[in-house]
Amino acid sequence: MSDMKQRQYDALVTAIHTVVLEPGRWDAILKRIGDSVEATSGTFYFCDKSSGNPGQWHFAEREDDWLKCYPETMAAVDPWTVAAARSAVGQWVCEPAFFDDSHIRDGFARKKGGASEARRVTASRAFDDGANFALVGFLRQGDAPAFNGADAEFLGRLSPHLELACRLSSEFSRLRVQAAIARQALDRLATPLWVVDSDANVLFANHAAEAGLPGIALRQGKLMPGTAALANRLSSLLARATGDKPMSGALALEHGDAARMTVLVAPLPADSPLAADWRRPLALLMAHSPTSTDSQPLDVLTALYGLSPAECRLSSLLLEGCTLTEAAERLEVQVSTVRTQLKSIFWKTGTHRQGELMKLLSGPLLLKA
Repeated sequence: MSDMKQRQYDALVTAIHTVVLEPGRWDAILKRIGDSVEATSGTFYFCDKSSGNPGQWHFAEREDDWLKCYPETMAAVDPWTVAAARSAVGQWVCEPAFFDDSHIRDGFARKKGGASEARRVTASRAFDDGANFALVGFLRQGDAPAFNGADAEFLGRLSPHLELACRLSSEFSRLRVQAAIARQALDRLATPLWVVDSDANVLFANHAAEAGLPGIALRQGKLMPGTAALANRLSSLLARATGDKPMSGALALEHGDAARMTVLVAPLPADSPLAADWRRPLALLMAHSPTSTDSQPLDVLTALYGLSPAECRLSSLLLEGCTLTEAAERLEVQVSTVRTQLKSIFWKTGTHRQGELMKLLSGPLLLKA
């Protein structure tokens, strides 16, 4: 590879990884990759395997009428789409003689461009996680030569980076959806709740939190305790909740007629659905009266901590007072299975003992009617 081509490759690798956090840049990335192999235009899309329907579409240098008709009428009969989908992930199909004349005359060639254009395409299955896959392709028009082995080799070097970018983009998209669902669930809670970082900066607060906390003000997006003692206590709890070995704790606050409010400070791990936008350990502050006997809805636990349905069922039985053996009998599974599930719940909730877990799960986060 020449020095110029190497510099071009290095710049493209950097650009490809920017789309993980900026999905809107796919069109620009396609154009840059296409320019590197002298392509006229490029196409990229994710596809749901279960339905077979393309999801996200991205185009570079395509006419408006083509953009409107291709996803609906041409993608299903495009022989290059079929060829790329059947090839190994990362393999670029660009052999000019790949199709015989009868195939070229079929469906797609009659709808768009004819045999000569079909032979000036290169395409690849860039990503496949079993549930979704992504296809990317480039086209040369006019009298341009067909893509050759050198083009495939250069694009092949970019393939691992395209696959990683697709995989991370897919995962971040999933987490963003889960985060949106989690926030909707939390906004239905009658109890004040905040998501904060280790410095008490508020990243999310539900509607019930608008009234604030007694003795703690919100200034410029940060919780500010009114006394040094309260500030030290909150700082210590946040450090524990967001540290290397996260642990839950509680903060007692006085309010109205000498009544007391307890604020549970619980870990929110970086891979929690609710932390998807920040990707670092955070703390969840939940305010409630310690005299309440109501239980926290398990669907909210799912939103907060990403518990699986099986883990939610086990949590519910533990809240009822079942032992692990009794829970295993009720769930009709082995005790070893519920022990494994309990370890997973500990890890997701940042707790270390059943007593600590029960304290977290029994917080009275009542759903509004």
